[in-house]
Amino acid sequence: MKQFIKFDVELRKDDRLNNDARLAYAYLYDRMQSSIKRREFFDKKVNSYYVIYTVEEMIKDLGVGRNTVINAYKKLAKLGYIVKKKVFNGATRFFLPSFHDDSLDNKHSKVEKITPNQTNSKQIISETAVTPEVKISQFDLMQNIVDGLKNNAYFDQELINTLVKYSDNASCLYQYAQLIFKTKKASLTRAIKHDYSKAKNALSFETNFYMQNDLFKTMRNLIVQTRTNPKINNKAAYIAKALYKFFDDTAELYHERMQIDQLKGFNIPIVQLDE
Repeated sequence: MKQFIKFDVELRKDDRLNNDARLAYAYLYDRMQSSIKRREFFDKKVNSYYVIYTVEEMIKDLGVGRNTVINAYKKLAKLGYIVKKKVFNGATRFFLPSFHDDSLDNKHSKVEKITPNQTNSKQIISETAVTPEVKISQFDLMQNIVDGLKNNAYFDQELINTLVKYSDNASCLYQYAQLIFKTKKASLTRAIKHDYSKAKNALSFETNFYMQNDLFKTMRNLIVQTRTNPKINNKAAYIAKALYKFFDDTAELYHERMQIDQLKGFNIPIVQLDE
């Protein structure tokens, strides 16, 4: 049996996309039709269904090379067609903000609800429910990232505001946050290798309050530089290089501040000299 996939003609009107990116999105869109029927593909934190489509799978389906697929994913993410969410020890999840299943309009589906009664047995109750439309705005996606940065990563509000201000979409905001996480982690690893016992405290947002104040200014300057200087081709690499130095300097400066605090609390004994 031949397999057909749905191709959105609107993709052809977007000159920013090449044919590989258009076809890759069509495959992602088609697979979402299956994902929305399976609860294991629902992300509770994002409150939306997602697609898993590995690079290897897309290589096979498109009949192209690895770099072509990777570039297609990057282009789709940059333009907001998809939002990628990396999962620790798991496959990357793809969210499609513009996805809409027309076949679900005005239709009801039967779902089964299992509730325990007083005798601890299970009774299956059939009830009617409307399947929600799967559509997430860029605002909702960005808000989800902001909540994570504030509640889980302990980013200062001023730093968050700076990143949001200069992010065109959720994917851009996520990339800026990832640059901070990766470079800070690399700097921490180097500090630990050099036997710096206070490395974790020096590079923790919870214990080094000076760092966040300096970081938001640094990120603001770096983003402005990459957007206004046409000579900077690889913007991510430019920012990452500067952040590596920033966190290395932060660890060293924290050590100096700790030494100053110790000296402030040090009392020099007064020795009485014999006359």
